[in-house]
Amino acid sequence: MSLYRYRKKNIPNYLQELYRLGLQKSQFLEDSDIETILSHIGIFRFKGYLYAFRPHICNHSVDDVLIIYYFDKFLTRFVMEHTSTIETILKTRLVELCYNKTDNPFFYLMDEYHKYDGFRINKPSLDNWKNRPLHRNNEPETYLHYALYYQAKYRFENNHTYYLSGKTLIELCEDVNYPPFHYFVESATLGVVIHLIKSLKIGNYDLLWAIGKSFGIKNPKTFKPYLERLNEVRNRAAHRERLFNRSFRSVVGVDRHFHTLRQNINNHRFTDVYLYLFFMLGRLSNYRDYDSFRLMEIEQLFKEFQNDRMIAQECFGLNKRMSREVKEFLLKNIGA
Repeated sequence: MSLYRYRKKNIPNYLQELYRLGLQKSQFLEDSDIETILSHIGIFRFKGYLYAFRPHICNHSVDDVLIIYYFDKFLTRFVMEHTSTIETILKTRLVELCYNKTDNPFFYLMDEYHKYDGFRINKPSLDNWKNRPLHRNNEPETYLHYALYYQAKYRFENNHTYYLSGKTLIELCEDVNYPPFHYFVESATLGVVIHLIKSLKIGNYDLLWAIGKSFGIKNPKTFKPYLERLNEVRNRAAHRERLFNRSFRSVVGVDRHFHTLRQNINNHRFTDVYLYLFFMLGRLSNYRDYDSFRLMEIEQLFKEFQNDRMIAQECFGLNKRMSREVKEFLLKNIGA
């Protein structure tokens, strides 16, 4: 295997190197403005968008590369908004469905309520619930985080004796003031919520099946990839990874309308992900066919991008300069 050799670069020299390779200069900005933008983006991240135009970079300008970068950043905002809403729906349904089946708010700590042996809650999820001084530096908070509020009123030792005495428990940490289930779910990350949904079973009541059914998906094996796709998309957006030209895991379109809308598009591209998010939100019925979805949602994304004030401030107004060719390039890469 080859040995990786790092070549140190600085932004002005890197930009001049790209020009020598054939990338066209900006039609709208000075090199000093481009260098300012690159100092915020970073050379490594910028390369990921430049490569989208290879091997034909001579046909494109630095404007084109930056526009697809900022459009991708704009997509991230929508993905975060939609996935956050779905996360809230999942948390709400998980808590309600579980409490319909048990009156014990600490049931999730019992081994018998998990389908898989050795279930564990990862330690970062427990950080909010560690026993700690209520006020640091003697400066009280005006509004306590609910974990601090809970700690001020309750101790796990008492709840353990009352709710969990004589029960076989999952692995617990000694310094954690474990909260009731609804408190814990509210503070959990999306990944942990999905982990719980996959694991929990109250008697014969499988939570993966129950929550899937609430979305119209009756087969737990079919619903599981829906959750995994959600986590994948959310993580990519949260870490500002590329979205517009990436492949995503697919899901089976069990809903007839969802299946019909996506039948002529690539199931691994962003447009299919966007349709999937609308399905999870229960909004696909607003669109009679794919063309109406594309017109009302995909085309609207481009209009809103070109008029976005925050993006315009970051890129010196380049978002208003998107050419028809770059728009078509983006539409092709998102699978629209």
